[in-house]
Amino acid sequence: MKREKKDSEARRKIVSTALDLFYRQGYRATGINQVIAEAGVSKNTFYYYFPSKEDLCVTYLRERHAYWTGLLKDEINTWQNSYERFMAPLELLLKWLPSSNYRGCAFLNMASEIPEIDSNMRKEVIFHKDGLRTILRDLAKDLKKFDDRYAELDPVELSDAYYTIFEGAISSSQNFGEIWPVEAARKTIEKLIM
Repeated sequence: MKREKKDSEARRKIVSTALDLFYRQGYRATGINQVIAEAGVSKNTFYYYFPSKEDLCVTYLRERHAYWTGLLKDEINTWQNSYERFMAPLELLLKWLPSSNYRGCAFLNMASEIPEIDSNMRKEVIFHKDGLRTILRDLAKDLKKFDDRYAELDPVELSDAYYTIFEGAISSSQNFGEIWPVEAARKTIEKLIM
């Protein structure tokens, strides 16, 4: 029993270290030896849990997905009416981007490092982005359903536009190290639904 507990603690250390290093430094700039050293585990322990760097990266992306989706849902759930909930993802960006030193989206960063669209890592990126699109689509449907002012909106068209503007705001904020792209995105989204 002690060995299983120790091993699961070691696995958590490895994943926690990867969460920091892959996000802060990037996937390609982070070597396995650095992860092992900073996690304080042996090579055998590392390879017991993660046969390859790619396996660790898939776990990293799944953990980031759970973390970021949780942040997004928490932000949405702090708002009451359908309009506020619809705009909540941008409210999250206004808080999150400065707090992350404008490092940007872990998934967009990974996509830029891994060009092979059929790799397991890129499949995780697409899974995350499809999840975001679904959340935005559900918010658009609720906006249409619960607020008569938006009865004529097409939720699919609106959510696809929202997604594209949202992603552009993240990338632009990362590029400039400033929050104005999110503010510009908010104004653009507001115009789309007027």
